Amino acid sequence: MKSMMTRTVKHNVRYYLLEVTATLFDEWIMIRTWGSCANARPTGIIKKSYPTLQEAKTAMEEILHEKYKRGYVCAQH
Repeated sequence: MKSMMTRTVKHNVRYYLLEVTATLFDEWIMIRTWGSCANARPTGIIKKSYPTLQEAKTAMEEILHEKYKRGYVCAQH
């Protein structure tokens, strides 16, 4: 499950990518990546594991809500 959002700040397009994926140990990991579209490397990456898919989805929804409040919109695929 993946969700990418963007927003423009002072003519600079920023992105925020959330991805939830299964691990080999029956856990779920959420990877948060963000930065500027002008740079090849991301500004930051955070990985956090969750025991169930439902907990990972709930955490993802909370972060998406926060980012929407900050002005991010879903990116066109």
